[in-house]
Amino acid sequence: MNNIEQEGLIPALRQKQILEIIEKKKTVSVKELSSALFINEATIRRDLNVLAKSGAVTRTYGGAVLNEGADGEIPFSVRATTFTEEKRQIGKTAAEFIRNGDTVFLDSSSTAAHIVPYLAEKTGLKIVTNGVKILALLAARGDFDVFSTGGKLRENSLSLAGSAAEAGLKRFHFDSAFFSCRGTDVTHGFTDSSPEEAEIRKILLTNSKKCYALCDSTKFGAVAFYSIAPVTAVTAIIADSAPEQTVNALKSMGVPVYF
Repeated sequence: MNNIEQEGLIPALRQKQILEIIEKKKTVSVKELSSALFINEATIRRDLNVLAKSGAVTRTYGGAVLNEGADGEIPFSVRATTFTEEKRQIGKTAAEFIRNGDTVFLDSSSTAAHIVPYLAEKTGLKIVTNGVKILALLAARGDFDVFSTGGKLRENSLSLAGSAAEAGLKRFHFDSAFFSCRGTDVTHGFTDSSPEEAEIRKILLTNSKKCYALCDSTKFGAVAFYSIAPVTAVTAIIADSAPEQTVNALKSMGVPVYF
């Protein structure tokens, strides 16, 4: 079938073919879809935008990833290319809560990674992380004391987790800690798709003087499989935006929300 024949398909049929491929591969590029379906890349991009609006997929830089529900785990490589402006905003705000000389924990989330560029003027920090990407970003700076939790590498999330990571983390105590998760809900609290990541975040809440949840707007109202803690367990939530009703409910529970 040539390009002209495929381009002549009704949009709904094209989008069905695209979705079938994404359901099999989980994440794809525009170029891959164009080659597989003999459809030009501009048309593929339009169809992916339609599928994204339907909630079936999430658009990424150069492609899309399947939305598998709150229980699915999206690879770090994909998360790093989604909602980047929102995460930069959150990272900038979060950095304002870090003081010179603080001992800080940054979790393995792509959102926490966006804090690092805004630490340029901070001095005397001791930073602990279970994030491989964050370790690499901090190594490039060379002006902080950087510690790893250790633990088993989770390739999909570029994180260190498991019993060894938990034991390593328990040795540290923090002035401030920052984490993200799959869901933030007023009733069900903070939740995650990974039990290993959930356990890491539970330890943070115990070993930190102040603990901040990093939540882009897509996290509010979402509920994943594993519970971490109620929303009242954190010092504050840092977000790019949030529904007014949710913000008011959180504030009534004593949980400030910063933008």
